[in-house]
Amino acid sequence: MATPTEATKTILLADDNLVIVTAYRTILAREGFKVVVAEDGVAAAKMLAAEKPDLVVMDLMMPRLTGTDVIKFIRNTPATSTLPIVVLSDASIADIGQEAIKLGVEKVFLKAQCTPAALVAAIKELLGGPSQAAA
Repeated sequence: MATPTEATKTILLADDNLVIVTAYRTILAREGFKVVVAEDGVAAAKMLAAEKPDLVVMDLMMPRLTGTDVIKFIRNTPATSTLPIVVLSDASIADIGQEAIKLGVEKVFLKAQCTPAALVAAIKELLGGPSQAAA
């Protein structure tokens, strides 16, 4: 359940998969987070300035700008350089996921292996809130 501090936290969810966006937007909103959505990499880059999120959850394989490009943008922009990033992607961890890790993302999950509980726990841990052990 949400705590008062979580209720003020904004998460940018950047993914072009409508099923993933709908599911995780609902789950994160139930946890008390404000969720803003970007359907591609360009929209994600624009929303970073407009929304000033506390954390980004993003896919690596997005149209217009890849997730890797957005991560580089985040890390090279002074206002967002320390923003926590969680990658939730179908991309191979051995390939593009390794590049994301080198760029400084905090967590990487494969969509097929990530549970909602694990993602929520990681977000709470990164935002300094209480986390429950992932099921």
